[in-house]
Amino acid sequence: MKIRKLHRITAITFAPFFVLLAASGCALLFRHAEVYPKATKKFLVSLHTWEIVAPYIGIIAGLGLLIVTITGIIIFFKRTA
Repeated sequence: MKIRKLHRITAITFAPFFVLLAASGCALLFRHAEVYPKATKKFLVSLHTWEIVAPYIGIIAGLGLLIVTITGIIIFFKRTA
């Protein structure tokens, strides 16, 4: 499988997970400012760490992000070379 195709498939597959991870992470930046109640904070933490879905989904999302990053770097340097 070509690197570009692997990059495209992985990015499209994991994009919804990355968006959810980024949104919950941004919301958690305000966790110490007491903008929202503790129940909401607990929900956001469990959503951000993927505990709300399954214990190993976070690892899978992390691997997807790693693959997208590495293949993106390879594609970038192939174009500039």
